Amino acid sequence: MPDATPENKNTYDRNFYKKAFAQAHLTGSMFLKVVDDTGVILAFAKWIYPYTLNAGQQAEKEKLDLTRSYREGTNVGLYNRFFAELDATRTKHCDGEKDYFLHILVVSPEHQRRGLGTMLIEEGLRNADKDSARAYVEASAKGLQLYKRHGWRKIDFIEIDMTAHGGNGIAREELLMREPKAAPGL
Repeated sequence: MPDATPENKNTYDRNFYKKAFAQAHLTGSMFLKVVDDTGVILAFAKWIYPYTLNAGQQAEKEKLDLTRSYREGTNVGLYNRFFAELDATRTKHCDGEKDYFLHILVVSPEHQRRGLGTMLIEEGLRNADKDSARAYVEASAKGLQLYKRHGWRKIDFIEIDMTAHGGNGIAREELLMREPKAAPGL
């Protein structure tokens, strides 16, 4: 399959997140963002938190199309294997009824190392601490030290041999958990 053009990638990503934003109230998702003075998004995070749906929301959620779609150029076998491993280990370690989950943290390359990721992490952790909840994250090598600075500790890892799916090398994700901290003054 040919590599996707930047325009196709951007269109796919915009549509994917537009759908995710619209469904956030049904999936326990909280999106946080940092924007510049013109409204351009510099960084964003998606936190998944414990939630309970009322009967109307549950009926609405059951109607959602949760079919996974793939961006043009995706190695579908590798994609499915990678996310199956992440899903299995998340189910093993993270209690969706009690724990917070930092699902994604993105900072534009030209704005990295300026504290934007920290702002988004700290906001989610304040909410988790307020609820006396643990916080779970799946960390790439690039983000590992940032998460450790915020109190996450390694609990497991996954490794995928990408050559078995036509890729190169080994993909590794560190699985981290952070215990809740007491609120100041308690």
